Amino acid sequence: MIDKYKLIILISVFISLNINAQNFQRNINWNFQQGSNKNQNHTIDCGYLFFENAVFDDPETMTPSYFELFPISSSINSTEQIKIVIEDSQYSKLTDLELKKIKSVKKIGLLKPYFSIQQSRKQNFLTATIPTIRVNSKGEIEKLLSFTLSIEENNHPKSQNISKLSAKTSSVLSNGKWVKIKIVTTGIYKITYSELVSYGLSNVENVSVWGNGGSKLSYMNNVSSPDDLEQIPIIIEKGTDGIFNQGDYILFYAEGPLTWKYEEANNFFMHEIHPYSKEINYFLTTDYTSTKRITEITSPLSPSTYQTNYYDELVAFEKNDTNLIKSGRDWYGESFDIYTTQNFNTNLNNQEPGSSVKIRTRLSARSSSTSSYNILLNNISIGNLQLSGVNVGDEQSDFISVKQQDFTTPAPTGNLTVTLTYNKPSPAANGWLDYITVNSRQLLKYQGNQLIFRDSKSKGVGNITQFNIQNTPNTLRIWDISNIHFPRSVVYSTSSGNTIFTLPTDSLRQFIAFEDNKAYSVSLVGDVPNQNLHGSSYSDMVIVVHPSLLDQASELAEIHRTNDGLSVQVVTTDQIYNEFSSGNRDVSAIRNFMRMFYKRSTGSGDMPRYLLLFGDGSYDNISDKKGNTNLIPTYQSSESINKTSSFVTDDFFGLLDDNEGEAIGLLDIGIGRFPVFNAEQANVVLSKIKQYNSQSSLGDWNDQLCFIGDDEDGNIHMTDANTLADYVKVNHAIYNVQKIFFDAYHQESTPTGDRYPDVTLAINNRVNSGALIVNYTGHGNEQWLAHEKVLMLDDVRSWRNFQKLPLFVTATCEFSRFDDYNLISTGESILLTPNGGGIGLLSTTRLVYSSPNFTLNYNFFQTVFSEISKKSVSLTSDNHYRLGDIVRITKNISGTGNNKRNFMLLGDPALMLKYPTYDIAITSINKSPIATLSDTLKALSKVKIEGKITNHNTTEAANFNGITSLTLYDKEKTIKTLSNDGGLPMEFNVRDNIIYRGNATVKNGVFSINCFIPKDINYHVGTGRISLFATNGSEAGAGYNQTILIGGINSNPSSDDKGPTINIFLNDSKFVSGGISGSNPKLIVELIDSSGINTTGTGIGHDLIATVYSNDEKNIILNDYYKADNDSYKRGKAEFQLTNLNIGSNKIKVKAWDSYNNSSENEISFLVANDDKLSISHLLNYPNPFTDNTAFYFEHNQPFTDLNILIQIYSPSGKLVKTIHHQESTASGFRIGPIQWDGKDDFGSRIGRGVYFYRLRVITSNGKSAEQQQKMVLLK
Repeated sequence: MIDKYKLIILISVFISLNINAQNFQRNINWNFQQGSNKNQNHTIDCGYLFFENAVFDDPETMTPSYFELFPISSSINSTEQIKIVIEDSQYSKLTDLELKKIKSVKKIGLLKPYFSIQQSRKQNFLTATIPTIRVNSKGEIEKLLSFTLSIEENNHPKSQNISKLSAKTSSVLSNGKWVKIKIVTTGIYKITYSELVSYGLSNVENVSVWGNGGSKLSYMNNVSSPDDLEQIPIIIEKGTDGIFNQGDYILFYAEGPLTWKYEEANNFFMHEIHPYSKEINYFLTTDYTSTKRITEITSPLSPSTYQTNYYDELVAFEKNDTNLIKSGRDWYGESFDIYTTQNFNTNLNNQEPGSSVKIRTRLSARSSSTSSYNILLNNISIGNLQLSGVNVGDEQSDFISVKQQDFTTPAPTGNLTVTLTYNKPSPAANGWLDYITVNSRQLLKYQGNQLIFRDSKSKGVGNITQFNIQNTPNTLRIWDISNIHFPRSVVYSTSSGNTIFTLPTDSLRQFIAFEDNKAYSVSLVGDVPNQNLHGSSYSDMVIVVHPSLLDQASELAEIHRTNDGLSVQVVTTDQIYNEFSSGNRDVSAIRNFMRMFYKRSTGSGDMPRYLLLFGDGSYDNISDKKGNTNLIPTYQSSESINKTSSFVTDDFFGLLDDNEGEAIGLLDIGIGRFPVFNAEQANVVLSKIKQYNSQSSLGDWNDQLCFIGDDEDGNIHMTDANTLADYVKVNHAIYNVQKIFFDAYHQESTPTGDRYPDVTLAINNRVNSGALIVNYTGHGNEQWLAHEKVLMLDDVRSWRNFQKLPLFVTATCEFSRFDDYNLISTGESILLTPNGGGIGLLSTTRLVYSSPNFTLNYNFFQTVFSEISKKSVSLTSDNHYRLGDIVRITKNISGTGNNKRNFMLLGDPALMLKYPTYDIAITSINKSPIATLSDTLKALSKVKIEGKITNHNTTEAANFNGITSLTLYDKEKTIKTLSNDGGLPMEFNVRDNIIYRGNATVKNGVFSINCFIPKDINYHVGTGRISLFATNGSEAGAGYNQTILIGGINSNPSSDDKGPTINIFLNDSKFVSGGISGSNPKLIVELIDSSGINTTGTGIGHDLIATVYSNDEKNIILNDYYKADNDSYKRGKAEFQLTNLNIGSNKIKVKAWDSYNNSSENEISFLVANDDKLSISHLLNYPNPFTDNTAFYFEHNQPFTDLNILIQIYSPSGKLVKTIHHQESTASGFRIGPIQWDGKDDFGSRIGRGVYFYRLRVITSNGKSAEQQQKMVLLK
């Protein structure tokens, strides 16, 4: 993370409206939270100021502006139509402490309010960005205290915002047979009659060619883009018989991936290479009734005003094989590290005498000092290109210095060769070529190959130009190809082997001269099934999927249709390309497809809501390198040399209004991506969605939130995390908040750096126990969180929380970068790991700044729990947003800077988090109504708690039957951090001492539960907390109470001097001591005691603790994992996910205390087998010997895996008498059985007495297998 200190402003909002204007008054109350860091005995101030609507869009100053979206009339689409006034502004001087936070005072003095009209979901907004810091006339720096914003509509006529997207309602691909072909270069192409027939086309004389050329689509919405395929005129050569048959062919003009644009201001032709497609696709059909043919164009009667024997020849060198920072859309080619001088031969040698050669080159260098290139043409220097140095040791600086420069020089004789020499200032310096573009006046001479020509000198109003071409054969054709969809055959005359034609040249015209036998050949791609995306109706959700993952995407669509009532459309990338980018891969085609639905909509009821990109993406959008994950293209920023400014974002696909595009504007739809590359990964994510939507995923983990804070940078990240946690604690108190702040834990120094093993353990434990949201603030990268590596890939792979999947929100640098195909980031792995992880992530894909991170994080928590009144198909019955809505709203209210674009949703945008649909209220304690309760809950006393389930309108839910989980917490306490890194300590409040946790049966909406208050509580009387969660198997409810008083001790308790009974298992209750296990088993501890179990953690040495002896000794405190059984405080169990146990012999000892502090111990031993191989042990049948029935049992080391089990029983002579097939779906434990056998053979007959042998064979779902044999005795 890049740290810039921030300002937080607490805002009171007053809105008043009058007839003529809307007046919005804002009062700003400034707060300052102090943090500091010590460095070499000096204290560095790291405090910051803070406000809800603060945005930090200026990376230089990082001072906040006030940002707000003000809804305005739909008739206003320009700031010219309204009068905006900021008045009644009140300022005060900054304090000395606040002044320390101000950077770039000169730049602050230049900051001005910025207003624009933007749209989101067809609602117009005035976006206001108002600086809150200014320099007054005395040179003093002041802060804004209050202001009034007045918005008044004037009489300025409404400006026309014309859509650049046409409204075709049907695609030409909807009917008939279609074939796709591809080409690689611009020119004339020939397809023979035989080839057309071989393509499976009938009635080939009626063939037509379709396509839209080789240019990429615009990133901006206000630039016209082709809508569906357009027909390209052709010539059909039928031969002398006049019948299209063998030996005949068609000719047509087609553009390849290299195209040229004329810059009139510079009189220069500049090339462009398609950034997504190396080959350009075209389409053939014989079923279209109206076919276009090439028509002739003849010379005008008027004489020429200009004659030319020369033309502008164009040559480009652009290799595009290196992306220096693996980000952005700029690619580079030749390196000048070893070969500092390189030649580029144009093969041009017929220059016009007295003409000039124009060369444009873009070059780069990575050097700590100034460096340069010498540019030569035919060994004659034409100039020098200077490049400034870069800070090679600073990740935030430009990676390279880059410069484009034009050179014009008299045309030399001979073959034109451009030479570049990089003057390396040091051995470590390096340079790269982006491109060389050469414009040269060449003799207009046909040399046997296709000749494309144009003459920029011919262009002019009223001009008529005579073109003279030398050395032309009689079979030459000349076409005017100025418009790919309207090429025409030029009528010419010949004289002495030269060709002459004359045409008007008011505009620049382009031609091609060719012979039929020099036409290029196409490559067949294949048949195109009929499709009609243009005829599609509205859908709530669109899933765009790579064809290889269509089955999984279709299954997900059906889940949303069935479970959520959403209308869902699944389309493949190929289908979109076919209709929106002429079959060529193009990121803007997907955006334009979504724009089609958006532009057609008349309101929110028929507007698309969610887009899921079902497939991985890559920063390399075009390469076919092995392992490249470019299934669905990515939008890469134009910035490509600075890691802090370059970004990848899927927001591009959701900026759908006419004035939007690139990364500009407000989101109109919620977007998510599954970064899956193959069916295996797709099935993992799909299985998680199924599990999350299942009834088994309901549990009290749904009301747990975890906030993790890094200890770097003067406690800023911990302070941010604490602010977020306390915001939730105050405003959404049904949720329980856990704070994992690094500096509250002991730091260990290791040879590889400082580490926080207990932080890692706390994170792993939280994830394995489940949480609705896990939020991280701090440093990170693609591989781990924080410099101390508190979370790494191995940790994620060890998680076993498949039934308790959190949403992860990580405000850190590039933790979830998905577009580097050389690695799978740890963030991606959280989604892709099969046995646990997360249901999704709102996470970063590039470097980010901490200040705008906090703005987005804060806005996320303002949105994620919001309830809205308007009903729609996108909402549940209690009106919570889905993930796509949450991310869309969060980003839209987080300013206009690009930092927010680095946050992406890796997950399903139509997924609904596990929100409670019912409320739970405590009605009485010990029969005293809760409203009048005055008793204090004391240690060693029995307590009866009664409550009810209610609807959100407080009416009783009398039909609710299920289970309520109740957790009774002791009082809040203050934690002071340890200053591990030498900074000042930080204090924060937590409530983590659990007095009781158990379940109660809910019947007809009411419940009661008895619990026993243990001796070890904080005797000081204070406010405790009861947290409640209930489920009836399909819906959930939640509630809390924070009015109860806890403290003191019962003066006359009952007696108890016996410790708890302890039973220990691994994975399930079938486990017996001495068995086998995998390296990541679940520890289960069953406890029984008449006075309940002490889990408060308050008494020294009285924790419920498991000691694991696995190579070394490790203590695990199980207080937070113990839960009493339904309707009984006298027995219960603790479950804990163990990880990374050593292979071999292991032992676990458990010590537990009851509420009177009586203790007991028990232990088990077990063997950890290698998880890489399937191991079987303790195979037996019982009873043995047997007379009528017996059952088979065995142990294995592959829990949570589907097992196919085969038992074959043989007679003493080796004859197979019985085969038993058995399947265990996701076996939860290590012990299988009983598998029953009735003593009969495969034909149902009883077998005789005697000794029998049986063989067990087990195969896992991923192909691991093992077998073992045993014998048994059958008695009669």
